Amino acid sequence: MKLNQEKVRGKNVVSIKDVQEGAKVSEFTRLFQYIEEVGKLIGRDRALRVLENLIITKRLNWLKKNKEKIELGTGSINQAYETFFYKYLKLTPEDVEIVEKNEDKLVTKWRNFCPVLEACKALGLDTREICRKCYEKPVQIFLNQINPKLKFRRNYEKIRPHADFCEEIIEMGR
Repeated sequence: MKLNQEKVRGKNVVSIKDVQEGAKVSEFTRLFQYIEEVGKLIGRDRALRVLENLIITKRLNWLKKNKEKIELGTGSINQAYETFFYKYLKLTPEDVEIVEKNEDKLVTKWRNFCPVLEACKALGLDTREICRKCYEKPVQIFLNQINPKLKFRRNYEKIRPHADFCEEIIEMGR
Protein backbone atom coordinates (compact mmCIF):
# COMPACT_ATOMS: atom_id res chain seq x y z
CA MET A 1 0.00 0.00 0.00
CA LYS A 2 1.40 3.36 -1.01
CA LEU A 3 0.83 6.32 1.32
CA ASN A 4 0.10 9.73 -0.14
CA GLN A 5 2.15 12.08 2.00
CA GLU A 6 2.06 15.85 1.93
CA LYS A 7 4.45 18.31 3.49
CA VAL A 8 2.70 20.64 5.93
CA ARG A 9 4.92 23.12 7.76
CA GLY A 10 7.94 20.93 6.94
CA LYS A 11 6.39 17.71 8.30
CA ASN A 12 5.12 14.66 6.42
CA VAL A 13 1.35 14.35 6.85
CA VAL A 14 -0.69 11.27 5.93
CA SER A 15 -4.35 11.66 4.94
CA ILE A 16 -7.22 10.27 6.99
CA LYS A 17 -8.14 8.11 3.98
CA ASP A 18 -4.64 6.55 4.02
CA VAL A 19 -4.94 5.83 7.75
CA GLN A 20 -8.36 4.22 7.24
CA GLU A 21 -7.10 2.12 4.34
CA GLY A 22 -4.07 1.04 6.38
CA ALA A 23 -6.36 -0.03 9.22
CA LYS A 24 -8.45 -2.10 6.79
CA VAL A 25 -5.34 -3.80 5.40
CA SER A 26 -4.22 -4.62 8.96
CA GLU A 27 -7.67 -6.02 9.76
CA PHE A 28 -7.73 -8.25 6.66
CA THR A 29 -4.11 -9.31 7.19
CA ARG A 30 -4.94 -10.46 10.74
CA LEU A 31 -8.08 -12.20 9.47
CA PHE A 32 -6.17 -14.13 6.80
CA GLN A 33 -3.40 -15.00 9.27
CA TYR A 34 -6.07 -16.39 11.59
CA ILE A 35 -7.69 -18.36 8.74
CA GLU A 36 -4.29 -19.82 7.82
CA GLU A 37 -3.77 -20.94 11.45
CA VAL A 38 -7.27 -22.43 11.66
CA GLY A 39 -6.53 -24.14 8.35
CA LYS A 40 -3.65 -25.99 10.01
CA LEU A 41 -6.18 -27.50 12.43
CA ILE A 42 -9.21 -28.19 10.22
CA GLY A 43 -7.78 -27.98 6.70
CA ARG A 44 -7.25 -24.87 4.61
CA ASP A 45 -10.23 -25.36 2.27
CA ARG A 46 -12.55 -25.90 5.22
CA ALA A 47 -11.22 -22.77 6.94
CA LEU A 48 -11.76 -20.74 3.75
CA ARG A 49 -15.35 -22.09 3.54
CA VAL A 50 -15.95 -20.94 7.12
CA LEU A 51 -14.80 -17.45 6.11
CA GLU A 52 -16.98 -17.58 2.99
CA ASN A 53 -20.02 -18.47 5.12
CA LEU A 54 -19.30 -15.61 7.53
CA ILE A 55 -19.11 -13.18 4.60
CA ILE A 56 -22.42 -14.50 3.22
CA THR A 57 -24.07 -14.02 6.62
CA LYS A 58 -22.70 -10.48 6.94
CA ARG A 59 -24.00 -9.52 3.48
CA LEU A 60 -27.42 -11.06 3.99
CA ASN A 61 -27.74 -9.25 7.33
CA TRP A 62 -26.89 -5.97 5.56
CA LEU A 63 -29.60 -6.62 2.96
CA LYS A 64 -32.12 -7.45 5.69
CA LYS A 65 -31.26 -4.26 7.56
CA ASN A 66 -31.56 -2.16 4.39
CA LYS A 67 -34.51 -3.92 2.73
CA GLU A 68 -36.74 -0.82 2.77
CA LYS A 69 -34.20 1.03 0.61
CA ILE A 70 -33.59 -1.79 -1.87
CA GLU A 71 -35.84 -3.44 -4.44
CA LEU A 72 -35.40 -7.15 -3.82
CA GLY A 73 -36.43 -9.94 -6.16
CA THR A 74 -36.84 -8.17 -9.50
CA GLY A 75 -34.00 -5.67 -9.73
CA SER A 76 -32.06 -4.91 -12.89
CA ILE A 77 -28.36 -5.47 -13.44
CA ASN A 78 -27.80 -1.77 -12.85
CA GLN A 79 -29.75 -1.80 -9.55
CA ALA A 80 -27.79 -4.82 -8.35
CA TYR A 81 -24.49 -3.28 -9.42
CA GLU A 82 -25.18 0.05 -7.69
CA THR A 83 -26.52 -1.64 -4.55
CA PHE A 84 -23.58 -4.00 -4.13
CA PHE A 85 -20.64 -1.90 -5.26
CA TYR A 86 -21.74 1.63 -4.33
CA LYS A 87 -24.07 1.15 -1.35
CA TYR A 88 -22.64 -1.99 0.26
CA LEU A 89 -18.93 -1.80 -0.59
CA LYS A 90 -18.99 2.03 -0.70
CA LEU A 91 -16.97 2.19 -3.92
CA THR A 92 -17.36 5.11 -6.31
CA PRO A 93 -17.75 5.54 -10.08
CA GLU A 94 -14.13 6.76 -10.14
CA ASP A 95 -13.02 3.27 -9.02
CA VAL A 96 -14.40 1.48 -12.07
CA GLU A 97 -14.20 1.38 -15.82
CA ILE A 98 -17.38 0.06 -17.41
CA VAL A 99 -16.31 -1.98 -20.44
CA GLU A 100 -19.73 -3.19 -21.54
CA LYS A 101 -23.19 -2.29 -20.30
CA ASN A 102 -26.62 -3.30 -21.51
CA GLU A 103 -29.74 -4.79 -19.93
CA ASP A 104 -28.29 -8.32 -20.08
CA LYS A 105 -24.61 -7.83 -19.27
CA LEU A 106 -22.25 -5.58 -17.34
CA VAL A 107 -18.47 -5.96 -17.59
CA THR A 108 -16.32 -3.87 -15.24
CA LYS A 109 -12.64 -3.28 -14.56
CA TRP A 110 -11.94 -2.35 -10.93
CA ARG A 111 -8.81 -0.47 -9.89
CA ASN A 112 -10.01 0.64 -6.45
CA PHE A 113 -8.19 0.27 -3.17
CA CYS A 114 -8.80 -3.30 -2.03
CA PRO A 115 -7.83 -4.49 1.46
CA VAL A 116 -8.12 -8.14 0.35
CA LEU A 117 -5.57 -7.51 -2.42
CA GLU A 118 -3.18 -5.68 -0.09
CA ALA A 119 -3.46 -8.33 2.65
CA CYS A 120 -2.89 -11.12 0.13
CA LYS A 121 0.19 -9.35 -1.21
CA ALA A 122 1.52 -8.83 2.32
CA LEU A 123 1.05 -12.50 3.23
CA GLY A 124 2.01 -14.04 -0.11
CA LEU A 125 -1.51 -15.40 -0.71
CA ASP A 126 -2.91 -15.81 -4.22
CA THR A 127 -5.87 -13.49 -4.83
CA ARG A 128 -7.18 -15.92 -7.45
CA GLU A 129 -7.67 -18.53 -4.73
CA ILE A 130 -8.83 -16.22 -1.92
CA CYS A 131 -11.31 -14.29 -4.06
CA ARG A 132 -12.70 -17.46 -5.67
CA LYS A 133 -13.03 -19.46 -2.45
CA CYS A 134 -14.12 -16.68 -0.08
CA TYR A 135 -15.69 -13.81 -2.02
CA GLU A 136 -17.27 -14.98 -5.28
CA LYS A 137 -20.19 -16.97 -3.82
CA PRO A 138 -21.06 -14.19 -1.34
CA VAL A 139 -21.37 -11.73 -4.26
CA GLN A 140 -23.56 -14.21 -6.15
CA ILE A 141 -25.85 -14.73 -3.16
CA PHE A 142 -26.08 -10.97 -2.53
CA LEU A 143 -27.01 -10.29 -6.16
CA ASN A 144 -29.52 -13.15 -6.18
CA GLN A 145 -31.46 -11.41 -3.41
CA ILE A 146 -31.88 -8.46 -5.76
CA ASN A 147 -32.72 -10.68 -8.73
CA PRO A 148 -32.42 -14.50 -8.77
CA LYS A 149 -31.67 -14.41 -12.51
CA LEU A 150 -28.40 -12.53 -12.04
CA LYS A 151 -25.14 -14.40 -12.55
CA PHE A 152 -21.84 -13.06 -11.21
CA ARG A 153 -18.38 -14.13 -12.26
CA ARG A 154 -14.88 -12.85 -11.94
CA ASN A 155 -12.27 -13.28 -14.67
CA TYR A 156 -9.41 -14.92 -12.78
CA GLU A 157 -7.03 -14.31 -15.69
CA LYS A 158 -7.63 -10.59 -15.17
CA ILE A 159 -7.32 -10.09 -11.42
CA ARG A 160 -4.86 -8.02 -9.44
CA PRO A 161 -1.94 -8.32 -8.88
CA HIS A 162 -1.71 -10.57 -11.97
CA ALA A 163 -3.32 -7.80 -14.06
CA ASP A 164 -3.68 -4.08 -13.41
CA PHE A 165 -7.44 -4.43 -12.74
CA CYS A 166 -10.02 -6.95 -11.58
CA GLU A 167 -12.55 -7.82 -14.27
CA GLU A 168 -16.03 -8.75 -13.07
CA ILE A 169 -19.13 -9.66 -15.03
CA ILE A 170 -22.79 -9.58 -14.08
CA GLU A 171 -25.24 -11.17 -16.51
CA MET A 172 -28.99 -11.56 -16.55
CA GLY A 173 -29.85 -15.22 -16.96
CA ARG A 174 -33.04 -16.40 -18.61
